[in-house]
Amino acid sequence: MSYYTKINHTSGQVIVSAIKESENYARVLDTLDLGCDTSITHLGQDDTVHIVADNGVSRSFHQPTTRVFNDGVEQVISSSLELATWFDGHKTNACAADAVGSDPLASSGYSHSGGFAGKPLENSYVWQPGAGISYTSADVTAQRYKVFSLDNAVHEAVDNPYWSIPDVSSLDNVGLFNGYALPGAVTSLFDFTHDFDAEYPGSTDTGFEGSIGRIRLNDLVYGDELRVRFDFNVIPQIANTTVEVALWYANRDNDDNITFTFPLTTSPIFYGTGSVGNTYLNRPEISAWIISNEDVNALTLPAIKADNPVIIQPLGLKVTIIR
Repeated sequence: MSYYTKINHTSGQVIVSAIKESENYARVLDTLDLGCDTSITHLGQDDTVHIVADNGVSRSFHQPTTRVFNDGVEQVISSSLELATWFDGHKTNACAADAVGSDPLASSGYSHSGGFAGKPLENSYVWQPGAGISYTSADVTAQRYKVFSLDNAVHEAVDNPYWSIPDVSSLDNVGLFNGYALPGAVTSLFDFTHDFDAEYPGSTDTGFEGSIGRIRLNDLVYGDELRVRFDFNVIPQIANTTVEVALWYANRDNDDNITFTFPLTTSPIFYGTGSVGNTYLNRPEISAWIISNEDVNALTLPAIKADNPVIIQPLGLKVTIIR
């Protein structure tokens, strides 16, 4: 797990990347090329932090002194800095102190997964012609938004980088890109194992009953914009069918109580005469804001509603966070 901190001092703001091995011990991975000095400060709450650079050089710092390394020379630049805040994150394109993006929390990013439940194992998780998840007559009668679950086994089978440059093999498998393009301080945008029925036994009317997985928003910050592109094939069963695509969304308070459930929709898609039995690829994008604690803790999955039976083949989710 990578950790970052931003240190303010007279020569600017510097971001240091490290692996936190214990509360007061960290292994420095690297420092971002900011065009300024490299700073390292203490980690944790006691008086000393021990930091070991990749070249094997170890140093111990006594709180609250912060030191700057300038061409290998250690210089004390402050003796009164407050405790630095370290947080989970990924490398960002930070630059000089006054530039946009010098704070890892300012970086946008995205993730992608094809880990949908129901993809056929017997065909290497590729949908066969005519197969898929049925939106039934009962769903039509109920005017139901049908959510599409994720599956950790499918995720592990299909979310594997197919390129060698850049090499992301050492990163956690949290999506197709192994987290390489995630926003700053975000560890994952998917939770492939969340079991709604286990967390809310006896629930009957949220629309999430029976679902597994969720788009994970817990690491987001107020003011983020969420954009989700849902890639899926639809096979109409009756002519003149309208399909509505949505994020099925449930706000939750800090105690995980669901406070409000609703669809975040996009433009409906119409399939007219001659469409029956054909397969149509769709890639609609849906947006939402993250502006409160109930958004950061929200549950959400892609969903569809239709006015006639259809077959849906969910393919992939691209989740983008814009800052």
